[in-house]
Amino acid sequence: MNTPAAIRRLTLAILTFLAPFTAHAQPAYPRGTVTILVPYAPGGITDVLARIVAERLTQRLGVPVVAENRSGAGGTIAAQAVARAKPDGQTLLMHSSAILPVVLSLPDSTFDPMKELAPVAFVAGLPSVLTVHPSVPANTMAELLAWLRANPGKANCGNLGEGANDHQACKAIERAAGTQMTHVTYRGLPPLNIDLLAGTIQMNIGSVPVQMPLVKEGRLRALAVGTIQRVATLPNLPTLLESGVQFDTLAKNAIYAPAGTPAPVIARLNVDIAAIMAEPAVRARVDGLGAVVGAPDVESLRAAFQRDWERARENLKR
Repeated sequence: MNTPAAIRRLTLAILTFLAPFTAHAQPAYPRGTVTILVPYAPGGITDVLARIVAERLTQRLGVPVVAENRSGAGGTIAAQAVARAKPDGQTLLMHSSAILPVVLSLPDSTFDPMKELAPVAFVAGLPSVLTVHPSVPANTMAELLAWLRANPGKANCGNLGEGANDHQACKAIERAAGTQMTHVTYRGLPPLNIDLLAGTIQMNIGSVPVQMPLVKEGRLRALAVGTIQRVATLPNLPTLLESGVQFDTLAKNAIYAPAGTPAPVIARLNVDIAAIMAEPAVRARVDGLGAVVGAPDVESLRAAFQRDWERARENLKR
């Protein structure tokens, strides 16, 4: 007789029978140490953000979460290592949207981050600033462009890889000046800054949190920011767009997993990282770095990832 009580007993029996199979289909997460690969040298803003996330995720996941630096090839070495990792959430990537133009600029590259990486959580956005060595006789963008025109081929602009945001910015400055510069590639912003401070290279467009302390010490000079609008903490600096240079960017540092990572794992990480970024102490640390806290839902990050990919493709056609 199909009484409500009999139906409940039958449902309970079915669920009990299926429980071990469901547990097998959805293994526990995490299963041990979680590694976040960082594509740049230690000390840069991406590295700092990765370590903030790793520290808090250790507490929330109940297992060690470690940040591991694996620099090179404009950040693609770490990105491809994560793409090739088992899609179980144990190996993650902290990268900025700068990876997209780098990948597009690589000759004969078969790596497709849009297909091989799964967005997990937007951690923080990084406004950029154009800084020059004090030996450069320019206090404004107009003076810099005039100096470049008068000295074709003599200026060195540092970057983190062909196609990276700072490389694109240097190319845009070249177009605005109608001349050429020498482009010098580094594995991260800290080693780049060593040469910039020594005057070996003359300029770079790097993250505000890293560059502005050097500007305040008088060791570098800031001429413009690379965002669409002026940066609230630097209201007197014009944007590159205002200065006639057709370039803007806000580098989005986000966590990615290998494509195919189970949706429940991505959902858990997204919720945990969003909670981490909402902590007052974390927000204060990120604000102190000059970054902008992110952490939207996964679909918003995926849509932004797609927009950045299309924009990088367009910029590299110029």
